[in-house]
Amino acid sequence: MKLTKTLLFSLAFMAMAASLKSQDLHNSLFYMNPLHMNPAFSGAYEGTYRIGGVYRDQARSVVTNAYSTPTIFIDAPVVMLGKRHWLGVGGLMFQDAAGDGKLQTSSFQLSGALHLALDKKSQKIITIGVQWGQVQRKLKNPENLVFADYLEQVQQGMGNAATNDPFLTGTGGSGSPNDDPQKNYSDINTGVLFTSKENKGTSYNFGFSVRHLTTPDYNFKSATPDLPMRLTAHGQLTTPINEKWSITPEVYYTNISPASQFQVHGWAGYHIKPEKRIKLNFGLGYRSNDAGQVLLGIDYGDLKAALAYDVTLSALNEANNYKGGFEIAVYYIGKIYKKPDVKPAILCPHL
Repeated sequence: MKLTKTLLFSLAFMAMAASLKSQDLHNSLFYMNPLHMNPAFSGAYEGTYRIGGVYRDQARSVVTNAYSTPTIFIDAPVVMLGKRHWLGVGGLMFQDAAGDGKLQTSSFQLSGALHLALDKKSQKIITIGVQWGQVQRKLKNPENLVFADYLEQVQQGMGNAATNDPFLTGTGGSGSPNDDPQKNYSDINTGVLFTSKENKGTSYNFGFSVRHLTTPDYNFKSATPDLPMRLTAHGQLTTPINEKWSITPEVYYTNISPASQFQVHGWAGYHIKPEKRIKLNFGLGYRSNDAGQVLLGIDYGDLKAALAYDVTLSALNEANNYKGGFEIAVYYIGKIYKKPDVKPAILCPHL
């Protein structure tokens, strides 16, 4: 396809991403970040290309330098395999910065997905996707970190308190005091996806993905454990109630040892102008043992945008006064139509 060169050129300018064991990238608007949730979503739509982004900000009311995570992705169905199957490719970049030590994790990841139609009308499709990328973790301001032994000395009233933690002193591993710790590693992810379009506008999908498939060594000190695999399962159903209203329930579960997370969303959609495909979306969500979510969004033709605000329901609300994370996301599906090659016809009427 002609878009292939344009896509690869755009991917060359992407160079950011984030991934942590304790703060492994997660989104309230998980279906608005499809390539991170499951690489099988690469090219899984009707259109020529898709480009989008998500920005998440959290813990600002508790931490001076809060968690902030921008994400950008682009993908496209690039090659038809026969009449009904196709290959999709994509690129994902995201960068996470957290805390006073400015722990920054950046990555750029490429993905590919094989979409196999199970029926003649391509209404039911199963997809297998893979993703590979390079990740860099860097602690930009380690001198701002406060360790347990430092706190103990302060509580005991010792003057000129300092830490003996090997992370900063360089003992117990490579490095010298106050060097900027840095770690680079490769990351491999995979996933499967099933999508189906039913009668009367109903559609659904569900899938499963595995991130950090090779459990890479991601820590600054070699003596610490590797990054465990992250398992994710997800599902979404969209069905109309009448000509104006539709509902979209979504579920999401992820586990990266020893932590796990479950989210559920209930969206309602109101078609303001069905002929122009303008729909207002709103709903509520819940993240287990953490937060409730207020959801807003709009579909304007091939443009989709959404907002989410997390209201902390855990014990953390005593510190942040119920102020959780904020997230905004948008993506656009572009469609490039091939110009028809119409051969001229010469009419020769019989006299």
